[in-house]
Amino acid sequence: MFLKPYRPKSSAALKGSESKKFRQRLEAAFPHVSIELLVPAKAAVTQLKILTHGGVQSIVYCVEKQPMFFELDGGQLVPTLYALWSVPDLLPYFTTHEGVLPKLTNGADLMLPGVVPLGVGLNMYGHYKKGQLMAVNLTNNKSAVGLGQLARSSDELYMCGGHGVAIKMLHLFGDKLWSHEPSLVQQIPLVRTKALSGEDFPALGSELERKKAAPAAPASFAAVAQTEDVEAGTASLSLVPDSWEEAEEEKENEKEEESSPDTILKNAFLAALKNHGKKLPLPLLTSNFYRLYVVTEAAEQIDLKKTRYKKLSNFLAEMVDQGFIVVREESKGVDKITSVDLEHPEVVNFITDVKASEANGAASETPLFHSELKEMYVVTDATAAFFTKLNFKRGEGIPAGQIKKIVREYVSKHGLLHPLTKLVKPDETLIELYGDREASLSEMCSLITSKMEHSYQMCSGKDTSGKPLIQMSLATRSGNKKVTLVSNIEAYGIILAEFIKLCKQGAAASTSVVKLPHQKHEQLQIQGNQVRFVHTLLTETYKVPPKCILGLELAKDGKKNKKK
Repeated sequence: MFLKPYRPKSSAALKGSESKKFRQRLEAAFPHVSIELLVPAKAAVTQLKILTHGGVQSIVYCVEKQPMFFELDGGQLVPTLYALWSVPDLLPYFTTHEGVLPKLTNGADLMLPGVVPLGVGLNMYGHYKKGQLMAVNLTNNKSAVGLGQLARSSDELYMCGGHGVAIKMLHLFGDKLWSHEPSLVQQIPLVRTKALSGEDFPALGSELERKKAAPAAPASFAAVAQTEDVEAGTASLSLVPDSWEEAEEEKENEKEEESSPDTILKNAFLAALKNHGKKLPLPLLTSNFYRLYVVTEAAEQIDLKKTRYKKLSNFLAEMVDQGFIVVREESKGVDKITSVDLEHPEVVNFITDVKASEANGAASETPLFHSELKEMYVVTDATAAFFTKLNFKRGEGIPAGQIKKIVREYVSKHGLLHPLTKLVKPDETLIELYGDREASLSEMCSLITSKMEHSYQMCSGKDTSGKPLIQMSLATRSGNKKVTLVSNIEAYGIILAEFIKLCKQGAAASTSVVKLPHQKHEQLQIQGNQVRFVHTLLTETYKVPPKCILGLELAKDGKKNKKK
């Protein structure tokens, strides 16, 4: 649902009464948990209306800017991963294998072969109804990595014989909703209560997994272990019909209030102050302020006669009484706004319709970087003595591809590799780690990673470590025309289509992609000498360090040499 960028339509902070109604809806939907843990009494709650890439309208509720819930069709509230990480017992869980997560992040639903059974026979998949919300965790980590709706009831899943879709995924680690507020994104918390062996959760498709008819149920949350309690707790919508009907009525009333003429006028007024307050040419005729600023900010057409004010002067008089503006009568019938209070609490807390993001290509609509799910190994207590010598801290994640490089550097630095046998003779640190035995580099890496925590981390292209330098050069094409060639851009996770769009808009030059033989990444070709423009774009917009870019010396110096 959120794997592709969504478009924000409007955003507004919930008032005290609206926040109270929202908390009541949460209590009705999740009566088995304390809502105070999810939405503290004094927390700022924001309602964000969005349009998904698939054309579905939804509402996201953010608590202190962090998305905590979103709505499905029909008004059902769904917790986000951040809510599940705060209160794990919100939903029941299905457990899957580690290798399934990359497939889920690529857009796949959770299939039955990837689900670790909860029991035997009809209890294999619990006792849940079709369409029920379910969270998904991994065999090595109890924290949720995604959530969705059951494609079939538990009994129907059992009758499928281990084939078909188990959960239709709605929200996943690494999707656009997870990265809604870049400054608050979190990686998956590591929650383990005991060491899990390979026999507890055999690898997908392994011989042991096929032979094991009744695998042990994983140590998961109480909501999974106690099936009856889960059914009673999570089927809250059927258990509290009166509360849900009341919540639906309140939601309808909220919609009517939002679309009322008075609300439309007030919101347009606040949006005018928020967006144009600092640029207003004061003193300003009240009629011009209304015509040029208020009307243009209205979500719908304003009809003053349908409001309770009937006249503009009556509305502005109330705004004066509330302290938003100061109006002086210059002459009979001529009123001017002389000052505005931009520090007014309602103006400060009001969030206007998201127009700037649509015009300027906000990250949620047109992301600049690719996100990549990386396999990581976390430094544990057992491996801390080894990795601290290499400047890695306990609990720090190391990409799987760097483990062998780190081990090779350690072996080379301490001279542990035997020149004839090519085996590593362990020193005191390695003896404490895996014992007194000689091993090859590959075996040594396997021994070390077996004592580390396996995890995944979502990384953006902003990480420049270990990446090739961006190379800019000039070439001559037919007609003695100069073109700028740029290589290795994609290595930094930059979305090439968006980069080309920015080049066409900023440099007003034809831009194309050239596929080079025997090259992994494509080369960008821009008409004319655009070296300085490309360098500025990379360093200022994409925040690529200048040391990672070569070829700036080829830029024009801005002077035209005249031939004598």
